[in-house]
Amino acid sequence: MHVNGIELDVVHGRREPRNVPIMIGATGDQMMEMTGEIADGVVMNYCVPPEYNHKALDLLRAGALKAGRDFDAIDRPQLIVCSVDLDHDKAIDTTRGLLTQYLAQQPHIAKASGVDIEIVQQIQSILGWPATHEQIAKAKYLVPEDLIERITASGTPEEAKRKVAEYCKNGCTCPILYPVGGDVNLLIDTFAQK
Repeated sequence: MHVNGIELDVVHGRREPRNVPIMIGATGDQMMEMTGEIADGVVMNYCVPPEYNHKALDLLRAGALKAGRDFDAIDRPQLIVCSVDLDHDKAIDTTRGLLTQYLAQQPHIAKASGVDIEIVQQIQSILGWPATHEQIAKAKYLVPEDLIERITASGTPEEAKRKVAEYCKNGCTCPILYPVGGDVNLLIDTFAQK
């Protein structure tokens, strides 16, 4: 977009033009490739295993190559569902409720996560729209623990830190932690830079 003659009413702060980075939350293959062509960065998908990033990075790289851009200049923060508690099971359980809703209501997330379609259909048969707390409580036990451990950073502080490190090792340039429960103060202490 090209615009001339616009003046913003800035009460406080700098008034000069600034370069605002364009970040795209791409989910599909075409959008991910186009992001590599045109954007300053991509907010990588969440509720996906770390190895999901391999294909996303290939698509970003292809887009950057097509546009003659430096792939390494493309920022790749990633939203990561995170629940931390000293009690592993408690942290997992708080994440289970969120995943129950997302698997039922966001089919692209379920597909990207590699979730068995039968599990999704079972959850969908219980949840309405919008889902009630009672429906979520009834359906959440259909979400397998191994899935929670595969696509989120949930568990004890050590487990959560290990999982976030996996995302970073697989192309995430900056983790954006999405706390879904557990002990939020412990989560902050776990990831605070000392």
